[in-house]
Amino acid sequence: MKKIAITAYKCKQCGKLHYPFHDRCLQCKGREFDKVEPQGNVKLLTFTRIYNLPWGFDQRYLIIGVGEFENGVRAMGQIGVDEATPLQVGMTMIPSWEPVRVQNGENVFGLKLTPIT
Repeated sequence: MKKIAITAYKCKQCGKLHYPFHDRCLQCKGREFDKVEPQGNVKLLTFTRIYNLPWGFDQRYLIIGVGEFENGVRAMGQIGVDEATPLQVGMTMIPSWEPVRVQNGENVFGLKLTPIT
């Protein structure tokens, strides 16, 4: 399994986590940050199913969700289940960094979330 290629940033002044990077802290306007890598499993915060994809997608639909890692980092990723799989806010998911689509014949990597069964 590939390392999850997400880096969040924690404000040195107030401790707020940011992902993606911002030049200034959204809370206190501080400008110094520590890098934070996501750790652990993911708690699903919200999700949606997209059935009307733009031209260029080979899939019939996508399921995407926002999740929170155990250390507080929040990120959006593709949920790797079929259309009939029931999903519920609050469920625990396993994160991975893997191909989420093919573009111009090459794999595009991203965050993939898989429910723990």
